[in-house]
Amino acid sequence: MLLKFTTADMLNTSLIDVSSGERAYDIITIMVPPASEDKADANEALSSEEDAPPRERRHTCVRDSSGNRLVSISWDGRQPDINILDEKVGGLTDLFGSTTVRFMPKILAIPTRFDTEYIWTATPDSLTLFDYDSETTKGTFYQNVIRVPASFKSKPKDPTPSSSLSSSPISLSPPFLPFSPSSASLSSSASYGQSSSSFNTSSSLSPPTHTETPKSSFIPTHLPGVGNNYLEFCQHPLAHDVEIIVSFLMMEILRRGRFVLTPYTFEKPKMWQLKEARDLVLRRIRRYTV
Repeated sequence: MLLKFTTADMLNTSLIDVSSGERAYDIITIMVPPASEDKADANEALSSEEDAPPRERRHTCVRDSSGNRLVSISWDGRQPDINILDEKVGGLTDLFGSTTVRFMPKILAIPTRFDTEYIWTATPDSLTLFDYDSETTKGTFYQNVIRVPASFKSKPKDPTPSSSLSSSPISLSPPFLPFSPSSASLSSSASYGQSSSSFNTSSSLSPPTHTETPKSSFIPTHLPGVGNNYLEFCQHPLAHDVEIIVSFLMMEILRRGRFVLTPYTFEKPKMWQLKEARDLVLRRIRRYTV
């Protein structure tokens, strides 16, 4: 599945299903009035920066194309309280499959809660979902890229009656189409539309079916605000698509905090992009002068 972000603000955007060109999800974040009492939250902060008191409270909602609310996130500062479908997930330690994270110099690896072999893997320059059982990449977050669709091959001409009579019998078996042509290592883990008993939802909120993801290649621009952002992933029988999407967004915020990158801000995305571009230029200058 390949989704395109319509805006640079990943918590205020629509997600377009590239295969159909239709809107698949809407993500909206709004400010909520301050509560009378502050709640103590033991979840890990999403950023190394300290929140200035009083903490700002926001609410993020993810809806499908029919307007059904799938995800509700309450933000206390930068600490989320997540609800997915009919399940109250909680904080980040509940969303992911581990309460402790092993910090390595150049990589941040966090297991998923729905499959012990699926690991969220973040570096200063990338964010992927990797399956250690099959040793394949199951998801990738492309940022500031230009998508180049694969050229369509011309259809073969219809054979003449004489040639069709003399030719060998035509196989009626359908041709094999790989799930993710944009990355050779990206493979599908389950058939589209496969449901699971782990989903505690009504039939209207069952995992949607999607057409085949079109072949694409992505050219990075290396400049914030130039190009688009895309999210590509394989569906999993034990997790709803929207859980994978939300996990990618939370991992992106964690990635920025872990590697001291430009932190995500809830307001003024244009200013955030300008600051990110400035920080990127400064990092490159330091890299080539050291």
